Amino acid sequence: FWLAAVTTGIYQLVTVGVMTQLVVRNMQLGFTQVQAISIMTVLAAIGVFGSWLFGVIDQKWGTKKAMIVFGLWYICALISNITETKAGIYLSVFMIGMAIGGSANFPTSLPAAIFGRHGFEKVNSVIFPVQGIITSLNFMLSGISIALTGSLRGAYVVFVCILALNLLLIKLVDEHKYNKDFMAEHHELKN
Repeated sequence: FWLAAVTTGIYQLVTVGVMTQLVVRNMQLGFTQVQAISIMTVLAAIGVFGSWLFGVIDQKWGTKKAMIVFGLWYICALISNITETKAGIYLSVFMIGMAIGGSANFPTSLPAAIFGRHGFEKVNSVIFPVQGIITSLNFMLSGISIALTGSLRGAYVVFVCILALNLLLIKLVDEHKYNKDFMAEHHELKN
């Protein structure tokens, strides 16, 4: 329960943290306000494809592996942005767009993978608020990071560290621990 809530909540924390500050961040990187807002529109379009792609990865490889791939992708996206090079910034725009779409998949797919259809409704009613509390911590983390470093670049560095920690937590997830459908299917395949 806690690993499902915390790991998915952290992905949402980083996504909301990045999105709420992205226009300002892009203006710090030299874009005009109009360009920075236009980039948000582009990110939304890219996010649709990102959601689909990470959904496909989730279905093909399983939620745990998809979350690991996603975390590595997101770390690379933010590091590209932190470089503050022109190529890094443009690469990060594409990669962040993909990540924004992908992160919305996991708050549902991980609890569904772990608890299956039998336990999902009950568990999700408790996991969802915990994810929300974790997500809301982004404002505090962003504020502290900006106060300490003077820019959003520092917040992105903190987000990279949080994503790396999240990858370690994801490794601890037992992806199908209480999933009765998975257990029944796995048992049939053995026989």
